Amino acid sequence: MMTLTVVFLSILNIYSYMFHQRAVESTFFVLPKLRAIKGESVLKYYLSHPLHATEAQTKDFFCEIDLAEGTQEIVSVRFAADVTTFDSGNSSRDAHALEVVEALLYPEVSFQSSAIENSNDELRVSGVLSFHGVTKNISFSAKKKIVGSKLIVEGDTNISLTEFKVERPALLMIRVNDTLRISFTVAFALP
Repeated sequence: MMTLTVVFLSILNIYSYMFHQRAVESTFFVLPKLRAIKGESVLKYYLSHPLHATEAQTKDFFCEIDLAEGTQEIVSVRFAADVTTFDSGNSSRDAHALEVVEALLYPEVSFQSSAIENSNDELRVSGVLSFHGVTKNISFSAKKKIVGSKLIVEGDTNISLTEFKVERPALLMIRVNDTLRISFTVAFALP
């Protein structure tokens, strides 16, 4: 009788485990991921000096967002860009910029969101920016809109060169402003 009870309880435990596994598997889902459309998405930076302003851009970067299931609500974002791909239209200035940001030591700038607040078409994004070997928490606002079959997200933020340990370049012994403005327009094909 004891053996029969042990066998019965073992079978009951196996069925209980299998049922629990199915319940867990059925509640697990993968959030839809969208990748930026290269060539239609642009990441820019702006740097100003009392004598002139500099703008450089790249269209060669990785950006991916996760959408809440069944909606177009953005729940996370991550991006990475090779700093050597930014182009200001002046190769001498770009070469100097690569020296200043020590591109050989720190070739990538990246961001990973930790929270995104969606309010209609307005977004408030918080996360971690890694640039020049320094990682900092930042927050910024962005807007999203649907254009045809694409989701377009636009926004900008300012960072301090000093906080990211970037030595501010100088022209005629006058240093550039400490504020580096970053803007983006990213296009995603909707499923």
